[in-house]
Amino acid sequence: MRCFLAIELPVEISDRLAQLGARLRRCPVRATWVRAEHMHLTLRFLGETDDDACGAVVAHLRACMRGVAVFELHVQGAGAFPNARRPSVVWAGAGPLTGALETVQARCEEAARLAGLAPESKPFHPHITLARVKDRQPSPELTHAIERERAFTAGEFVVRGVSLFSSELTPRGPVYTRHEEFSFA
Repeated sequence: MRCFLAIELPVEISDRLAQLGARLRRCPVRATWVRAEHMHLTLRFLGETDDDACGAVVAHLRACMRGVAVFELHVQGAGAFPNARRPSVVWAGAGPLTGALETVQARCEEAARLAGLAPESKPFHPHITLARVKDRQPSPELTHAIERERAFTAGEFVVRGVSLFSSELTPRGPVYTRHEEFSFA
């Protein structure tokens, strides 16, 4: 299974993010836009994992998440990887990174490593993916639109847990299945 650990978003936040995506989608660019019901904040991509590895991640995550308290997360700002001038991924930001979110992400990383998965090589940058850009040519319109949305805010919400998902890639888009939820105290 292709798996990841993520924070699920409440409908009102996803809807505001979808509105942001609709504004950005007006730009002439070939991209795959994420539907509102698929939006989430990935904490750790696990990749292709077998049942044993998934079971080990679940066991370690249960232990790692003990004592974690609910916390607030703000969804604000817009940007792109690697940058707005040559975007390959368009995103909305989430934070603050320091404090509870940083702790929860570090515990997800710890659970993955304890289960025998290789450590994540990239630093964690909390974001919600809005689109994956297919064009290799820069789109000045999209660049300007992202810059205009830097002050975007979808609001804040209380994070009550982390979920383990699998992702099946299909011609009509990914199909996500939640396998386990790890609720906080």
